[in-house]
Amino acid sequence: MKRKRIITLCECSVLLAMSAALSFVIIYPAPMGGSVTLLSMLPLLLIGYKHGIRWGLVSAFLYSLIQLCQAIGAGNVFIYCYTPAAVVICVLFDYILPFTALGLTSLGRLIKKNDSTLPFLIMCALLIIFRFLCHYITGVVIWDQLAPDGMGKYLYSLLYNGGYMLPELVLTLAAAAVITGAPQFKKMLR
Repeated sequence: MKRKRIITLCECSVLLAMSAALSFVIIYPAPMGGSVTLLSMLPLLLIGYKHGIRWGLVSAFLYSLIQLCQAIGAGNVFIYCYTPAAVVICVLFDYILPFTALGLTSLGRLIKKNDSTLPFLIMCALLIIFRFLCHYITGVVIWDQLAPDGMGKYLYSLLYNGGYMLPELVLTLAAAAVITGAPQFKKMLR
């Protein structure tokens, strides 16, 4: 049992490190935060699916802290947060909640039928959409002052966050579909 925990810890550590490293491979940087990365969410999604909610949430929470530290280091996180409440909303809805939720992919195993990987893909899509919704909320609440004249804050947040989250969703699902089709993936889950 102890050996299995050590192996799980090592796998989670490596996949977490992969996510962190891939977050630096930016395909498209959005002008005021957010970016399309080279599949940085996929290793986290795999942790949750393979090792369950506990390992998935802990790993994804650590990833959210890494993302927050990277953003603070870049110096552009709190420049539009004029109140303590705005800072809390920014930290929760731009970092902690959206990235931590990525560890919930194992919920797809509850609906798993036969040897299908469809539940994994469905959970990936749902969790990335949840991440988008979290960023959308901060866009409406905090970043609304950046909306061009005549454009409402709801439309601005939808277009801005959708501009990088939709490609991120498509790329992640495409790669997940390829990976889950491999016999090694099915063997890994056993």
